[in-house]
Amino acid sequence: MAQRLLLFGTDEPAAPALPLTAGRLSALLRGTRLGPIRYDGHEVWHGIDFLFRDADWGTPAPMVDSLVHHSDTDAFRAELRGHIDAGSATISFDIRIEADEDGLRYEATAHADADVLTNRTGLVLMHPLQACGRPVEVTHTDGRTSSSTLPTLIAPWPPFTLVRAIRHAYADEAWAACRFSGEDFELEDQRNNADASFKTYCRSNLMPRPYLLRAGMVVRQAVLLEIESPPAKALATTARPVQVRVGDAGPPLPAIGVGISPADVDAPPTVRAALAALAPALLHLSLDANEAWVNAHGIADLLAVSGACSLRLDIANVDPAHAPSQIEGIAASLRTANVVPASVLALPSVPPVTEAARRAFPASRIGAGTPHFFTQLNRIEDLAAADFLSFTTASVVHGADDAEIMAGLRSLPAMVETLRFRHGPLPVHVGPSSIGARQSPLGAQPASDGTRRLALSRRDPRTRGLFGAAWALGYVARFAQAGAKAVTLFGLQGDAALIENGLTTPAHELLRCLGRPARCRALVDTDADSLAALALEREGRTEILLANLGEAALDVQLSGLALPDHALLMDATALQARGNDADAPCCRPVPLQEGRLTLPPYALAFA
Repeated sequence: MAQRLLLFGTDEPAAPALPLTAGRLSALLRGTRLGPIRYDGHEVWHGIDFLFRDADWGTPAPMVDSLVHHSDTDAFRAELRGHIDAGSATISFDIRIEADEDGLRYEATAHADADVLTNRTGLVLMHPLQACGRPVEVTHTDGRTSSSTLPTLIAPWPPFTLVRAIRHAYADEAWAACRFSGEDFELEDQRNNADASFKTYCRSNLMPRPYLLRAGMVVRQAVLLEIESPPAKALATTARPVQVRVGDAGPPLPAIGVGISPADVDAPPTVRAALAALAPALLHLSLDANEAWVNAHGIADLLAVSGACSLRLDIANVDPAHAPSQIEGIAASLRTANVVPASVLALPSVPPVTEAARRAFPASRIGAGTPHFFTQLNRIEDLAAADFLSFTTASVVHGADDAEIMAGLRSLPAMVETLRFRHGPLPVHVGPSSIGARQSPLGAQPASDGTRRLALSRRDPRTRGLFGAAWALGYVARFAQAGAKAVTLFGLQGDAALIENGLTTPAHELLRCLGRPARCRALVDTDADSLAALALEREGRTEILLANLGEAALDVQLSGLALPDHALLMDATALQARGNDADAPCCRPVPLQEGRLTLPPYALAFA
């Protein structure tokens, strides 16, 4: 198999990254996106891009037809010309980037060849999460200047509107500024949608949308970025092993579940065997309230096959006026097979629906939340009383870049912290989640055959590659660190299947290691941005799970406990040897010499 297929589940090449430097300023250009933009190693801006968002908030990727660039020690410049397939129209664009050590200018000019509806067409600038809690000064379109800080908890609505310029502290006593032209801008907290940035974008949410971008109408926007003062100390960039030092006992590992649907009761023997091997802590069943019947005995059989400790039941699209009959009908069906869910989420989470769920499932914990993304839960002002809170995430809401999907893992702990602040110590249950968006509250989703990286699509090829397994370990590790009580990932079959064509995915191998109860141990001095890591105390021994979150090999140094003389490595080499033999191992043994280990791109290690 081609290495790309093993890593990403697809042969589709990713856009190459072009490193650009101007003295102490550095950036990566990947397609039309420039970023992260660093100064003396500090991330000053997370990125800048020119985007078209359609009437359903889909984001087709800009296609670069030509690129001319020049870089020397003190400056760089790049000129890009390309197009965006907007469905009923083609949007042509020209982008010019000019930079020196003191900053850069990114200017875009675009027009459509036919009328097309859009929610947003123009520039976006991202500030990094390292700026959380740091001071910021915003100049508004009317000339006012407001002083504040970038939020640490996730802001449900844009904290700054009618923006013309932003100054922020990117390090201690070090400031940078940006100034926009061509449109009014505003800033939102992208952690709402599992992104690792604050995004300043054109076309305020205060204005009507979608709007008509007329044929031939020229969109011309620019942003000027300036380094006002240098940091007191440059960040070291010398390559060294990532340290993983195991510390004291921490919180319990969240209950790890897998999503199922009514169709899974007819799963073939190969899928049932894979489910039995998976042995998840819970099965997560999603139903529609308008379904007339559920095969309760089939669900009971799946629970028996999986050995799952509990069932999580979601009931979507409940009509508040008919909630008692709709929910009781499903409960009565399940009772015929003695199936009692441990937890139930009936949606929407309004009092008539939640109360009906409590009456129908008196022995179950009743949740409140959303079947959609964290942003939808974060914006609910009057949430019904509940025993737990629930939401899902998708990593492709705003784009489908490999590095950005992994960077988005940084946003997850703040979701739990924000809910704890707003709603108190209610347990947080997450999922079913995947890289792709299993559904969108924003409108229609782009059609996908599962072979392409597409923003907001249901099927993402990386789910079935090593990338998906590495992402999943990072996902669980971040939510475990934050204290989430349950996490459901992927599905038995369907758009985010753990078993395809009789062959388990690398993520299946990972989740098989996470199904049994365990207690996490603290990890000290670990670079969680490049390495996902979990240390689990289970049955008197400590297990360490590691995943490389990047496209370059990563050296790791383990310490803090007695280590075996080898680890099991799941990488492209091991998967190549496995081929299409479902009975062959996914991993290969590698020596652990004084705790040292090298992880190839997106590889996982078990020790």
